[in-house]
Amino acid sequence: MVLLSGGLDSAANLAFTEYFDEPVLALTIDYGQRAAKPEIEAAKKLAAHYQVPHRVLDLKWLGELGGSALTSNSIDVPDFATAKLDDLATSQKSAKQVWVPNRNGLFINVAASIAESMKAQQVVVGFNKEEAATFPDNSSQFLGVATLSLKYSTGNGVKVACYTDMLMKTEIVQAVRNLAKPFPFEMVWSCYQGGENNQGKMCGKCESCQRFMRATGIKL
Repeated sequence: MVLLSGGLDSAANLAFTEYFDEPVLALTIDYGQRAAKPEIEAAKKLAAHYQVPHRVLDLKWLGELGGSALTSNSIDVPDFATAKLDDLATSQKSAKQVWVPNRNGLFINVAASIAESMKAQQVVVGFNKEEAATFPDNSSQFLGVATLSLKYSTGNGVKVACYTDMLMKTEIVQAVRNLAKPFPFEMVWSCYQGGENNQGKMCGKCESCQRFMRATGIKL
């Protein structure tokens, strides 16, 4: 099964899973994030495109914990200049503002419960090497320890897998463009904002948008 946020990385992993394996479910989690509505819509479209069953799980209590610009309207989502994308200090500052407590750890464990009940062998996540520098729960190391934990907590030893954890975003884009089935970039939502203040479009200013634009060459 695939954890599908509707963003570039998770959408790419859905595409790779459809090509190399057999996805049984695309799971999207509503944790009270600003972009919940467009993310869910993007995920629905992507799941339909790849003919994979889609489910939305409500975990809004996570967002209610507060402290993150992704879930709290009282904290501004930081704007990000393209020239600063490779500046570690700037990225670390942005990461602190958008950090959601144990988000990926929680998502993986919830997904593993569903996967085990479906007798699925893997939970596929959308990680990348580029953002692992500032988000440790987006790294190959985290994949390994999460899989080790699930060896003890799931009856069928569910594994956490990712096709892109060792790739930069530009490399991910190149890889999906090489697949036989055209990748639907127009369906992806890679923005921290919900689109309310930008006529339903991605803002083009946050770090997620900036990385999407640099990798794809698509102007927002």
